[in-house]
Amino acid sequence: MRKYLVMVLVAAVAAGAYAQPAIQEGTREVLIDGSWDPDGPTGTVLDLTFGYGVFVRDAIEVGGQIGYSSTEDAGGVGVDSKTWWLGGFVDYHFDMGTMTVPYVGADISYGNRELGTWDESAFVYGPHVGVKHFITENVAVNIALQYLLATEDVFTNDGTLEDNDLSLEFGIRVMF
Repeated sequence: MRKYLVMVLVAAVAAGAYAQPAIQEGTREVLIDGSWDPDGPTGTVLDLTFGYGVFVRDAIEVGGQIGYSSTEDAGGVGVDSKTWWLGGFVDYHFDMGTMTVPYVGADISYGNRELGTWDESAFVYGPHVGVKHFITENVAVNIALQYLLATEDVFTNDGTLEDNDLSLEFGIRVMF
Protein backbone atom coordinates (compact mmCIF):
# COMPACT_ATOMS: atom_id res chain seq x y z
CA MET A 1 0.00 0.00 0.00
CA ARG A 2 2.81 2.42 0.86
CA LYS A 3 4.40 1.75 -2.55
CA TYR A 4 1.21 2.91 -4.33
CA LEU A 5 0.97 6.05 -2.20
CA VAL A 6 4.57 6.96 -3.07
CA MET A 7 3.89 6.38 -6.79
CA VAL A 8 0.81 8.65 -6.68
CA LEU A 9 2.73 11.41 -4.89
CA VAL A 10 5.64 11.20 -7.35
CA ALA A 11 3.20 11.35 -10.29
CA ALA A 12 1.46 14.43 -8.81
CA VAL A 13 4.75 16.23 -8.28
CA ALA A 14 6.00 15.28 -11.76
CA ALA A 15 2.79 16.53 -13.38
CA GLY A 16 3.08 19.84 -11.55
CA ALA A 17 6.75 20.33 -12.42
CA TYR A 18 5.94 21.22 -16.04
CA ALA A 19 2.87 23.36 -15.40
CA GLN A 20 2.71 27.14 -15.09
CA PRO A 21 0.44 28.67 -12.44
CA ALA A 22 -2.79 30.18 -13.78
CA ILE A 23 -2.48 33.78 -12.51
CA GLN A 24 -3.05 35.69 -15.75
CA GLU A 25 -5.72 38.26 -16.57
CA GLY A 26 -9.13 36.66 -17.11
CA THR A 27 -8.47 33.59 -14.95
CA ARG A 28 -11.26 32.83 -12.47
CA GLU A 29 -10.75 31.18 -9.10
CA VAL A 30 -13.02 29.26 -6.75
CA LEU A 31 -11.76 29.01 -3.19
CA ILE A 32 -12.54 27.06 -0.08
CA ASP A 33 -10.64 28.19 3.01
CA GLY A 34 -10.62 27.11 6.59
CA SER A 35 -8.88 28.93 9.37
CA TRP A 36 -7.40 27.87 12.65
CA ASP A 37 -7.35 30.19 15.65
CA PRO A 38 -5.68 28.72 18.74
CA ASP A 39 -6.87 31.62 20.96
CA GLY A 40 -10.59 31.02 20.46
CA PRO A 41 -13.12 31.08 23.32
CA THR A 42 -12.89 27.33 24.02
CA GLY A 43 -9.47 26.70 22.53
CA THR A 44 -9.37 26.15 18.81
CA VAL A 45 -11.98 27.68 16.48
CA LEU A 46 -12.50 26.49 12.91
CA ASP A 47 -14.04 28.67 10.19
CA LEU A 48 -15.19 27.91 6.65
CA THR A 49 -15.10 30.40 3.79
CA PHE A 50 -16.24 30.06 0.18
CA GLY A 51 -15.22 32.58 -2.45
CA TYR A 52 -14.88 33.50 -6.08
CA GLY A 53 -12.21 35.73 -7.64
CA VAL A 54 -11.20 37.06 -11.03
CA PHE A 55 -7.73 38.14 -12.14
CA VAL A 56 -8.51 41.62 -13.47
CA ARG A 57 -4.88 42.00 -14.59
CA ASP A 58 -1.92 39.66 -14.56
CA ALA A 59 -1.18 38.83 -10.90
CA ILE A 60 -4.03 41.02 -9.51
CA GLU A 61 -7.13 39.24 -8.25
CA VAL A 62 -10.38 40.77 -6.97
CA GLY A 63 -13.13 38.66 -5.44
CA GLY A 64 -15.87 38.06 -2.93
CA GLN A 65 -16.33 35.61 -0.12
CA ILE A 66 -18.91 34.35 2.33
CA GLY A 67 -18.14 32.57 5.55
CA TYR A 68 -19.66 30.91 8.58
CA SER A 69 -18.27 29.78 11.91
CA SER A 70 -19.86 27.94 14.80
CA THR A 71 -18.33 27.04 18.14
CA GLU A 72 -20.29 24.93 20.58
CA ASP A 73 -20.20 25.91 24.25
CA ALA A 74 -18.16 29.03 23.51
CA GLY A 75 -19.91 30.95 26.31
CA GLY A 76 -20.26 28.02 28.67
CA VAL A 77 -22.24 24.81 28.49
CA GLY A 78 -25.12 25.24 26.04
CA VAL A 79 -24.08 28.75 24.94
CA ASP A 80 -22.93 28.52 21.31
CA SER A 81 -21.18 31.10 19.16
CA LYS A 82 -22.31 31.64 15.56
CA THR A 83 -20.68 34.02 13.12
CA TRP A 84 -21.30 34.83 9.45
CA TRP A 85 -19.62 37.32 7.13
CA LEU A 86 -19.85 38.60 3.57
CA GLY A 87 -17.08 40.59 1.96
CA GLY A 88 -14.42 41.08 -0.65
CA PHE A 89 -10.68 40.81 -1.16
CA VAL A 90 -7.89 41.95 -3.43
CA ASP A 91 -4.62 40.01 -3.82
CA TYR A 92 -1.36 40.76 -5.60
CA HIS A 93 0.58 37.63 -6.66
CA PHE A 94 4.36 37.56 -7.13
CA ASP A 95 5.02 35.47 -10.25
CA MET A 96 8.44 33.96 -9.61
CA GLY A 97 8.28 31.42 -12.43
CA THR A 98 7.75 28.52 -10.02
CA MET A 99 4.81 26.47 -8.82
CA THR A 100 4.93 28.35 -5.49
CA VAL A 101 3.38 31.81 -5.69
CA PRO A 102 3.53 34.20 -2.71
CA TYR A 103 0.90 36.93 -2.46
CA VAL A 104 -0.22 39.87 -0.33
CA GLY A 105 -3.69 41.27 -0.05
CA ALA A 106 -6.45 42.91 1.92
CA ASP A 107 -9.92 41.89 3.07
CA ILE A 108 -13.01 43.89 3.93
CA SER A 109 -16.27 42.36 5.10
CA TYR A 110 -19.41 42.85 7.14
CA GLY A 111 -20.32 40.24 9.68
CA ASN A 112 -22.45 39.32 12.65
CA ARG A 113 -21.59 37.34 15.76
CA GLU A 114 -24.02 35.82 18.24
CA LEU A 115 -22.99 34.38 21.58
CA GLY A 116 -25.97 33.34 23.68
CA THR A 117 -28.15 36.47 23.93
CA TRP A 118 -25.29 38.79 22.91
CA ASP A 119 -25.45 39.89 19.25
CA GLU A 120 -22.98 42.27 17.54
CA SER A 121 -22.34 43.32 13.94
CA ALA A 122 -19.19 44.99 12.61
CA PHE A 123 -17.16 45.91 9.58
CA VAL A 124 -13.95 43.86 9.52
CA TYR A 125 -10.86 44.68 7.47
CA GLY A 126 -7.18 43.91 7.35
CA PRO A 127 -4.14 42.64 5.47
CA HIS A 128 -3.03 39.10 4.75
CA VAL A 129 0.07 37.44 3.35
CA GLY A 130 0.15 33.94 1.93
CA VAL A 131 1.53 31.33 -0.42
CA LYS A 132 -0.26 29.27 -3.07
CA HIS A 133 1.51 26.09 -4.09
CA PHE A 134 0.18 24.80 -7.39
CA ILE A 135 -0.23 21.03 -7.56
CA THR A 136 -1.24 21.38 -11.21
CA GLU A 137 -1.52 24.55 -13.29
CA ASN A 138 -5.15 24.97 -12.12
CA VAL A 139 -5.21 23.62 -8.55
CA ALA A 140 -3.34 25.12 -5.60
CA VAL A 141 -3.14 24.60 -1.86
CA ASN A 142 -3.12 27.84 0.09
CA ILE A 143 -1.82 29.00 3.45
CA ALA A 144 -2.12 32.59 4.67
CA LEU A 145 -1.57 34.64 7.80
CA GLN A 146 -4.36 37.16 8.33
CA TYR A 147 -4.64 40.13 10.70
CA LEU A 148 -8.13 41.57 11.06
CA LEU A 149 -9.45 44.73 12.70
CA ALA A 150 -13.14 45.32 13.49
CA THR A 151 -15.29 48.36 14.24
CA GLU A 152 -16.65 46.55 17.33
CA ASP A 153 -15.28 43.97 19.79
CA VAL A 154 -16.34 40.80 17.93
CA PHE A 155 -13.26 38.57 18.28
CA THR A 156 -12.66 36.39 21.32
CA ASN A 157 -8.99 35.90 22.20
CA ASP A 158 -8.05 34.11 25.42
CA GLY A 159 -11.57 34.67 26.78
CA THR A 160 -11.59 38.44 26.14
CA LEU A 161 -13.59 40.33 23.52
CA GLU A 162 -11.29 42.34 21.26
CA ASP A 163 -11.46 44.35 18.05
CA ASN A 164 -8.53 42.52 16.37
CA ASP A 165 -7.52 38.97 15.55
CA LEU A 166 -4.60 37.06 14.06
CA SER A 167 -5.33 33.73 12.36
CA LEU A 168 -3.88 31.17 9.99
CA GLU A 169 -5.93 30.12 6.93
CA PHE A 170 -5.65 26.91 4.96
CA GLY A 171 -7.44 26.23 1.70
CA ILE A 172 -7.78 24.89 -1.80
CA ARG A 173 -7.93 27.08 -4.91
CA VAL A 174 -9.19 25.96 -8.32
CA MET A 175 -8.54 28.18 -11.36
CA PHE A 176 -10.31 28.03 -14.70
